[in-house]
Amino acid sequence: MKLLNKGIYILLLLLLSIPIACTEENDDFGIIAGLDFTVATLNADGNKTGVVPTTVPGDGRIVYTVDFGDPANTDNSDVFRTSGPMVTYSYPKESKTYTITVTAAMSGNDDVSITKEYTVVYAVPPPPSSGSPLEGTWKLAAEAGALGVGPGKDDVSWWSNSSGDVSTRACLFDDKYVFNADGSFTNVVGTESWIETWQGATTEGCAAPVFPHDGTATATYEFNETAGTLKLTGKGAYLGLPKAYNLGELAKPGDAPDQITYIAALSSDGNTLEIDIKVNDGNNAHWSFKLVRDLPLVGSWKLAPESGALGVGPGKDDVSWWSNTTGDVTTRACLFDDKYIFNADGSFKNDVGTESWIETWQGATAEGCAAPVFPHDGTATATYEYDKAAGTIKITGKGAYLGLPKAYNLGELTKPADAPDDITYIAALSSDGNTLEIDIKVNDGNNAHWSFKFVKE
Repeated sequence: MKLLNKGIYILLLLLLSIPIACTEENDDFGIIAGLDFTVATLNADGNKTGVVPTTVPGDGRIVYTVDFGDPANTDNSDVFRTSGPMVTYSYPKESKTYTITVTAAMSGNDDVSITKEYTVVYAVPPPPSSGSPLEGTWKLAAEAGALGVGPGKDDVSWWSNSSGDVSTRACLFDDKYVFNADGSFTNVVGTESWIETWQGATTEGCAAPVFPHDGTATATYEFNETAGTLKLTGKGAYLGLPKAYNLGELAKPGDAPDQITYIAALSSDGNTLEIDIKVNDGNNAHWSFKLVRDLPLVGSWKLAPESGALGVGPGKDDVSWWSNTTGDVTTRACLFDDKYIFNADGSFKNDVGTESWIETWQGATAEGCAAPVFPHDGTATATYEYDKAAGTIKITGKGAYLGLPKAYNLGELTKPADAPDDITYIAALSSDGNTLEIDIKVNDGNNAHWSFKFVKE
């Protein structure tokens, strides 16, 4: 009997209810009936599985065959036999739906089988953290004076951007400066950035990025917070504007240096990075840049005012059991106007107003719009953690939630006082940052998943 087969597993708990017919005259078990099983995902990667018979005769006369349904294993290495001990299996590291078959067999009786579909939702583990406080994505602050130049550090008296430049130079203000967990650095400039005459433009303006400052550079970073320096290594990597480097201002793209060292100061909350560089051009010129951490969830979100914005079903993104209609946007207006607020300081708030959608488990005679019920009334002190790489949002704070308060990781609440201290959701943010898809498997024995679609206000 195989107890494990590959490195990482999903636990499959097999719950058996086997009514049997027996007499004092013989030990025949009669007809095997009531075979059932449920699936639970127990590892962060999402592919950890196993089978545990829990209601079996002590003498081992019933043998269970578990076929995990992996078509890649043509040698039947995904098929296990057991009379009780746990069997385990590793699915491939990908998101895919499999059909699991469990068969119960006993001498003198017909075999009984049951099949269920199980979807593996594989989450790619994030790379090991470099431990740098700069990890993440940064942009120029969308404000006047975010970049400028002058005769000294933090002096932008010669020139600085205006408030209007945030719009007219939008192709610059949407550029991203990405400090990765593995110590690598990337400029993400998109299809347009701010291009100047030294890069070949007739006049400066938004245009296609010019090599090597087009985001293709292979680069690393070293941040010395004590010394107040930030060094980028990689020809074409830069912060703020590509022309400013330690020996002057570039006259042509081909002269880009192999590395640039900036003066750097990180704010106490870790969300603002002040950058200066003396370009040694004979005029004591300093360029200054103010970068802010790009926090994609920051802001106020609501359920999308459309059919299917919330629902439940037997799998991720499957709302076949129930989902809201277009009419529900009006009849449940007290739910669709609820706000889910992610703040820049990492705090989270439910703003439910004077009414929200209240259900019978919260004490209502019938579900409908009514006064919010503690602790799901917006009074919770809560925080959030968004892990883009893992595709998760963790809300910490008793009474804080996304979508509906009853859905949590271990089931659905039956009374408000049982609200958990934290809930972890599966999360996918759209490329434009304005739509947030949320799923949660509630592990209620039916493989139920609640799904919610939010839009940013």
